[in-house]
Amino acid sequence: MYPLTFQPFVGRDYSSGGMFGKRILVLGDSHYGSVPEPTITRDVIGWYLDDSVEREGWMNTFLKFERSLVGHETDRTETSRIWNSLLFYNYLQVLLSGPREAGTDKQYADSADAFFEVIDQYKPEVIIVWGKRVWQHLPWNGWCEGNPLTVDGYDVDNGTYTRRDGGKVKVVCVYHPSVGYSWDYWYKVISLFI
Repeated sequence: MYPLTFQPFVGRDYSSGGMFGKRILVLGDSHYGSVPEPTITRDVIGWYLDDSVEREGWMNTFLKFERSLVGHETDRTETSRIWNSLLFYNYLQVLLSGPREAGTDKQYADSADAFFEVIDQYKPEVIIVWGKRVWQHLPWNGWCEGNPLTVDGYDVDNGTYTRRDGGKVKVVCVYHPSVGYSWDYWYKVISLFI
């Protein structure tokens, strides 16, 4: 079992629900590199939010996702409000060597304790999972499959976790926003959960 290695990014308005009125955890997949820095998640979001940093290609993942939360194109001011309303955390607690690399089944299984530590500590009301790869590796402890949900003819994976304190957390899976992600479609899905 891996300890919580990569500290989540916690938006300054997350605990109050921010602009969405609910505590939302955005669950990514993994980080990659060679040196496991505990602050990498916070640093990545910090770079994305820094107005002085020129936009790079990888930042489109965050841009597309934030637009699917509000249903329209965003500017830097709204970007800051959105991300400061969220908790962002990558599930895998080991570094992968590069983008689009998948972790092993064991690496996902060994990251489960850290995942439960995060949801117990931060008590999200909604978890938005980025991609089928993470979705298919989520632990079964406290899990309840959701009712069938179809939006525009497509079935959407969803369910509920029961935290150790008995609180319920609604969970929905969206495509990973790095590729093939239509933010206007996913806005329809996500708005059902927020």
